[in-house]
Amino acid sequence: MLLGSVLVLLVLAGAGPASAHAALTSTDPGDGTVLDRAPAHVTLTFSESVGLRDDSFRVLDPGGHRLHTGEAGRADGRSDTARVALPGKLGEGTYTVAWRVVSADSHPVSGAFTFSVGAPSRSAAPVATGPAEDPLTATLHKIARYLSYLAAALLIGAAAFVALCRPPDPAPLRRPMAAAWWTLLAATLALLVLRAPYEAGTGPSAALDPAAL
Repeated sequence: MLLGSVLVLLVLAGAGPASAHAALTSTDPGDGTVLDRAPAHVTLTFSESVGLRDDSFRVLDPGGHRLHTGEAGRADGRSDTARVALPGKLGEGTYTVAWRVVSADSHPVSGAFTFSVGAPSRSAAPVATGPAEDPLTATLHKIARYLSYLAAALLIGAAAFVALCRPPDPAPLRRPMAAAWWTLLAATLALLVLRAPYEAGTGPSAALDPAAL
């Protein structure tokens, strides 16, 4: 039990919450920029390292049609950036870039901006970025996360008490330690199951999608 607790605690330590969620610090092209020629890439820079998804970028042309872009990648190998290649020979008008990434603490972050080639369109293509997270999934994820922290704290406290105080009969601690261990295990499994829908901003039922397993 002690070895299992240590292993799970190591996993939780690596997935602990960051001090703040990632924030977009700059875009290239800049939001609202009018360019003489079409850019080859769109690059985003964030305040911390971010994770990329298959759907990290959606680029819409002036008519609102989604462009076929390359896979999301990094700029110069930097983990605090996200970059996508654009198709060649973009026509004149305003393009909309919708993006979605994952903070170091697994919190999804999303947004959108525009740039124009040649001259701006009369109106930019509307894009529904939606909420960064599903309320129910976010609530379940938060409950599981804090339960895991509480159970881990109880296990560490009980282990430290036994090691330092050496009670003559540690038997009374076995039941709460077992309860804390099973709570930690269940909460960790819940976090693993909820990770995909949490990062995608979808409902808990999306965890049953074979693509998320």
